[in-house]
Order: sequence, then C-alpha cells, then structure tokens
Amino acid sequence: MSALTDRLDRVAAQTRVAAAVSGTLRRLRRAGGNVALGLIDQALLSGSAFVLTIVLANVLDINSFGRFSVAWSFSILVEAVFLRGMFDDGLPATAHRIPRSRWPQLRLGLYLSSLAVSATLGLLLVIAGFVVVAFGGNAGELVIATGLAIPAVRLQSMFRRICYLDGRLPRALASSLTYCVVLVASAELMIVLRLTGAAAAMACIAISAAVAGSLMLCYTRELAWPQARIFRGSLRRLFRNGRWFVATSLTYWIGSIGLIPVCGALIGLDASASLRILLLVFAPLSQFCATMFSVRLPEIAAELRAGRRSAVTAAARENALLLGSIATAYGAVVVMLGQRILAFVIHGQTYDIDTGSLALMGIAMGLDAVWLGLTLPLFATGRPQRFMLSRIAGLVALSCVLPTAAGVWGVLGAVAAMVASSAASVITVVLTNSAREQA
Repeated sequence: MSALTDRLDRVAAQTRVAAAVSGTLRRLRRAGGNVALGLIDQALLSGSAFVLTIVLANVLDINSFGRFSVAWSFSILVEAVFLRGMFDDGLPATAHRIPRSRWPQLRLGLYLSSLAVSATLGLLLVIAGFVVVAFGGNAGELVIATGLAIPAVRLQSMFRRICYLDGRLPRALASSLTYCVVLVASAELMIVLRLTGAAAAMACIAISAAVAGSLMLCYTRELAWPQARIFRGSLRRLFRNGRWFVATSLTYWIGSIGLIPVCGALIGLDASASLRILLLVFAPLSQFCATMFSVRLPEIAAELRAGRRSAVTAAARENALLLGSIATAYGAVVVMLGQRILAFVIHGQTYDIDTGSLALMGIAMGLDAVWLGLTLPLFATGRPQRFMLSRIAGLVALSCVLPTAAGVWGVLGAVAAMVASSAASVITVVLTNSAREQA
C-alpha cells in the first residue's frame, strides 16, 4: 500500500512539473510573440520617421530643416515628456490595482482626459501661431502645424498604449501601419504640390497621427463611461506619480532631443540639423529599447501584483544586460557603416557628422539602454522618485560639460556632453541599487 502511495505521489509530482514547464513555455511563446509584434510595430514608426527625415533633409535647405528639427523636438517635449509621463508611464501600475472589469471605464477616462489636456495645449499653440502670422513672423505657420500635431499624436499614442496594456499588439501594429501609409502618401503629396516647408512637414505628421489614432473608434464596445469615483481615483494616482515621471523624462529629454534647440542657440541651426541626423541614425536602437520596455512593463507590473519582487529585480538586470549588448553591437555597426549610409541617402547638404561623433553617440545611446533596463521596476512600481536622482546627476554632468565642449568642438562636443550625462545617470543608478540591496 505504501509503495502504491509513493508511486502516486511521484506521478503527481511529475504531473505538477510537467504542468509548470508547459505553463512556462506558453508564457515564453506569448512573450516572444508580443516582442516580435512590438518590434514590427516600433520598426514601422521608426522607419516612417527615418524616411520622412531623410526626405526632408534632401528637399529642405539646411536652415528650414533646422527649424523643423527644433519644432519636432518641442513636440516631443510636450508629448513624450509631459503627456506621456502624466498619462502613459504610470498606467500599468495603476491599471493592475483595479479589477479588469473596470478597465473599460479606465480606457475611456484616459482618452477623454488626455485628449482634453493635449487639445488645450494645441489650441494655445494655434492661437500663438496666428498671432505670429498677424505680426508678419515667418514661424507662425510652423507653430500652427505643431499645435495641430500635438493632440493628434496624443490620440495615437494613447490608443497604442492601451493596446500594449491589454496585450492586443496587432491593434497597435495596425495603427502604426496606418500611420506609415498615410505619412508616405501625405509627404508625396507635399512634394508634388511643392509645399516643401517646415510647416507642411509638420502637417504631414499631424494628419497621419490623426488617421492612425482614429482606429480607436473601431473598438468603442470596449469602452464604458467612467464612474466618478473610478475616474477620480485613477487620475489621482496617475497624476501623483506622473509628476515624477514627467520630471524624470524631462531631464532625459534635455540630455538628448532637447539638445537640438540648445545647439541651435549655441552653435547654429546647421548644428541642430546635424544633431537631428545623428539621433535619427540611432532611432532603430531607441525604438527597440522602447519595444522591450512597452512589452515587459505590463508583465512586470503583474508580477509585482503577485508579490514576486525578486523576479522583478532579476528581470531588470537581465534587461540591462540584453539592451546594453544589443546597443553595443548596433553602435559598432554604425561606426563602421554610418558614414557610407549617410553619404548614400543624403545629397546636396553638408552635415557636421564624422566617425568620432557617430562613435560617441553610440556610447551615449548604449549607456541609455543600460539605464532603461535597470529602471524597469521604477515604472512598474509607479515609484519614479527613487531613480530621479540618477537623471539629476546626468543633468548636472551635462550642464558642466556642454557649454565648453560645444563651444570648442561644436556638434562633437555636444555629443560628448551626452556621453557624460548618460554615464553619470548609470553610475548613480548602480550605486543607488547597491546601497538598497545592502540595506
């Protein structure tokens, strides 16, 4: 009888092991599928931005392209720093604190609130643009187009973020594909009609984002009018954490895209254009890191909800190693082939880009990739203030290096300041994590 019992126990144990292995494989397949779809999704966005920028770099004079780059960097400041930090970055942590049955209310509440804020900001820019036009300014049309682009991009961004939260990446992929197709068509129309100006280029982005974001209308059945309590509670949590996300993203923006207008002021619009091209070369790497971040963030937030904090810490280290390794390989390829690729795709314009600036940008982007991997728990737990110190350290390093380096070496000096900023951020994160683990 005892032998039979022992055999049954062994069979039961083997069954549990087999079930655990099977469950792990299913999760890996699902995660792998999500990463693949996410990479395609981000590749479409990155590819469309790459193509548009290359087209503009060829059809616009360098000063017009510099003006477009400054306006583009400002739109990124509003969308990717302020609006995304306020509504998107803390969404997984907030959503996993309420039952899934209430997610339809959360979705509609996010759409309404984020569109209201972005539309208000866009309207202020449109009014400012009309004022500039009335006084005879040349930048008025570009300001108006930027004001129209901000709520359009916010709509598309919110739709895609909710798709990632729900694990419905094919929908996000459809939105990005729509954006890509409309952007190519509108850019072609711009060239045919000879509307080759910075304002027309920004209008192409506004139209494409509005069409891509309107796909949310196909899924209105998954929305529900939010109860006042749910709406206020979710927004209160998002805004409470959002101020830290915004501050963290702002310091990151200042050390990367924000250098475009700074270089324009310190060196000239040609430097803004050159730095925009440099960032464009590394855009695929940035999009890959963003994909890994978007796919893993809801998963880590769910793990935290289950109390598996050790697994989250291990995931952060694994992602830092993965992203850092990929960034190193990508940077090596860019250093070897970047100059030839730029010479092939850009004609008739002279940009201040050499092998040294490509190599330094590769180092800066590699350090940023490592930082992003290490800070995944920051966003999953909704506690960005813990890592805010790292971005402040990076900003201090940037402020110390940039004025002298940019004045002496131009664009190369600006990129060297980015390296100093990224290195200071990574070192601070590592020291902070080590001190917390020892404690």
